[in-house]
Amino acid sequence: MSENINKIKRIPKEEAVEQIFEKILSSPVACEKLSDTFYDHISMDNLTIDENSKRFADILFSSYKTGDISGLLLELCQRSMLDLLRESYLIPKRFHGKAGKNPSLLTDTCGNLLDNNKSAVSHHDYAKFQEILNQHTLAPRSKLFLADGYDIERSYTDDLEIEEKLANGRRGILILYALPDTAALGLKEAEAYAIIWDSFQKIQQCAPTAMVYYGQETGLKNEQKYDELGVLLPIHQFKNHMLHHLECIDGIVLSCRENMFKNSSGTIPESFIS
Repeated sequence: MSENINKIKRIPKEEAVEQIFEKILSSPVACEKLSDTFYDHISMDNLTIDENSKRFADILFSSYKTGDISGLLLELCQRSMLDLLRESYLIPKRFHGKAGKNPSLLTDTCGNLLDNNKSAVSHHDYAKFQEILNQHTLAPRSKLFLADGYDIERSYTDDLEIEEKLANGRRGILILYALPDTAALGLKEAEAYAIIWDSFQKIQQCAPTAMVYYGQETGLKNEQKYDELGVLLPIHQFKNHMLHHLECIDGIVLSCRENMFKNSSGTIPESFIS
């Protein structure tokens, strides 16, 4: 038994995210979103039953002994606790840089389709992207991309490793903002995440189904790292009001930058000084 418990792969905790649990608990709306997402995944229509009863028992007993709630949730609904929070639009998704798979960028920084994506993008979607690209005035240190965003499904293999797959793909217009490197500003990870979370909530109020991504030190310019925040607006949901939402989000993110500077104890990078 103890041997199997040690074998089971675990998802690392994210202490910075844990700092905002109290904020979620204090919001009845947020709690309802989380509850709805969880019960939707374990409803009869979506429930996935593990046919490997030995694996089920291993994970169940391991979760009990170690207190690994994410491990149990993975077995029950193919989502970790943080995955459920992300799908409930309560915390941003992780951004892994422009070469990452989620979101998957379909255009370059100039708005041209990447060679390996030309056949996968419809004329309608690309025309809409070009229309917005030509009409929207970009905020400082921001870029527009056509991109695909996803939820992540995770499950245990027979070897008790965790495998991931992308699900529920949505194509949209991604606006990607450069944010100052929080470490260089002297901000602790939890302090930075609290500022990001407040801005994230404002973005969700402005555009409730926008997919928001945040990555620390994912960008690099002139040998200086910087953080990035991306907001993907699915075309089929926002096509008639895209410009309005982009302008609203611009204001929120610029305010987020200012809050980072106000709370910093380090040096503000020259590239962020207007």
